[in-house]
Amino acid sequence: MNPRILPALSRHILTCSVFFSLVSGCKNPDVIDQNQKALDASATAESIARNSGTLIDEEPIRRYHFDDEIGNWYENSTCCPWSITLNNSIKRAGAGSLKVELKREDTPNDHRAELGCSPNMNKEGWYGFSLYFPSSFAKESIEESIVQWNSLPDLKEGESWRSAPLFLGVLNDRYVLEIRSDASRITTHNFSFSRLDLGPVEKETWHDWVFHIKWAYDNTGVIEVWKNGHLVLSRLNQPNSYNDALFPYFKVGIYKWDWTTKATAGIDSRTMFVDEISIGNHTADFNKVSPQAAPLPVTLVSFAVAKLGLVSQLKWSTTQEVNADRFVIQRSTNAKNWQNVGEKVANGVSKNLINYTFTDQKPVKGTSYYRLKIIDKDQTYAYSSIKSLKF
Repeated sequence: MNPRILPALSRHILTCSVFFSLVSGCKNPDVIDQNQKALDASATAESIARNSGTLIDEEPIRRYHFDDEIGNWYENSTCCPWSITLNNSIKRAGAGSLKVELKREDTPNDHRAELGCSPNMNKEGWYGFSLYFPSSFAKESIEESIVQWNSLPDLKEGESWRSAPLFLGVLNDRYVLEIRSDASRITTHNFSFSRLDLGPVEKETWHDWVFHIKWAYDNTGVIEVWKNGHLVLSRLNQPNSYNDALFPYFKVGIYKWDWTTKATAGIDSRTMFVDEISIGNHTADFNKVSPQAAPLPVTLVSFAVAKLGLVSQLKWSTTQEVNADRFVIQRSTNAKNWQNVGEKVANGVSKNLINYTFTDQKPVKGTSYYRLKIIDKDQTYAYSSIKSLKF
């Protein structure tokens, strides 16, 4: 897929700020401040069978390419205009990437600049992403988080926020993976902890990562990690999470907890770039989420929505289609909950400009949001950007 299609996937954001208290064997715990959204999510979790692995995600694979928009993430932990921005000079593929910048004076948000998905109901997942560190990312003797899988505590049962059960960090210019687990129903600070070295952080180059995870607080857990296409970790039949109602959820960005208490002299800012994020459930695999995976077969060059009397008219154009199946037109009143309002069969195979139109005869009163769900013949799909109209 031409990355100019930004699949605005995973409309998930849990706006929480995270802080960690120190625990034995680890100097960088990460705990999120309780807020109403967290309490609501915890209440919902009570109705979910613990560790059932229920798969209710509507999106088998969610992709973020950062060509023309960041996407409406479920969690957005930023404080400043520079925290999370689009960048078109350094990119893994397509037109741009996500630039993450954190400064020591960024105190209103607990020294973090992160985006995250919602609390997770999938016991197994696949995650692909690409990371880039400029030469200015100085060697640091205090660990920092760059990707983590955080875990929503069972707040209604008395738990509070704890260290993330899994996160990828940087320490002394080395990638490190931290793993925490606990089979107890209520987890505080008494959990197992291990830190694994995953190799050097080369600067001024992209690092492609793929994680395959089966969450478990017993000896059935799985963590497989590939770096630049090479398997660097195969951790099988070992615990990797807490005994929570929901499974850990994906977050990306920089978190410098040491700036709250202590810090290395001379290191006052951190910058990294992120691109080609793909998040899949148990039906995905390495090839489907890898940053090197084959692209989706549609190049969408335009998408517009306009009022035409009392109806909405959608127009879009493609310049390349390979095994494209169809376009599903979706409408929403809040840009979160979507319903299908029509379909258009794709040409399927073409290298020429093709124009499509669709008329929504019954737009809702107020603001209507529209997007295209672009589906391949193998049922892989992505989303267009979102357009809106007001009636």
